[in-house]
Amino acid sequence: MPRLTVELVPSGQWGSNLRSVLKRGQWDRLRRWSYEKAGHVCEICGATGFQQNRNRAVECHEIWGYDDFNRIQRLVGVISLCPRCHQVKHLGRSLKVGAGMVALRHLASVNEWTDRQTATYAEGAFMLHEVRSAGYAWTLDLAWLASDECPLSHDEAEEAISKVLSSRA
Repeated sequence: MPRLTVELVPSGQWGSNLRSVLKRGQWDRLRRWSYEKAGHVCEICGATGFQQNRNRAVECHEIWGYDDFNRIQRLVGVISLCPRCHQVKHLGRSLKVGAGMVALRHLASVNEWTDRQTATYAEGAFMLHEVRSAGYAWTLDLAWLASDECPLSHDEAEEAISKVLSSRA
């Protein structure tokens, strides 16, 4: 298993993220908790954004698991990433904004891959994205927010989960 992976969200789920369902203060608390937990360094490569000439050390990334049979996109946690690792996670966006080659070089470096291995892996990630985006509706599962792992209160979690459920009805 590679240390750094590409995570392409199905097209129909673009915009379905924690920032869109949590209040700003809740999102800020969650991301700062993630930064503290990681010691303000990337949980994958150990770098910081400051080392990459960025204005912040790390960024909070949502970790999603996919039940392809039942079409469920499940939040499984958050992770603190340096900006370059975060670009890799969102490779499709990185390619669209002109940062794709930097992201691919970082993917290769972190995983100690050749250019060919990196290209083959990225192609597979885009093929999976195409399959997951093929016109099927996905259900968003935010139950992790109500777990003991998450720093939000039970009431805050329930409010966010209810917001998602009511928007999908």
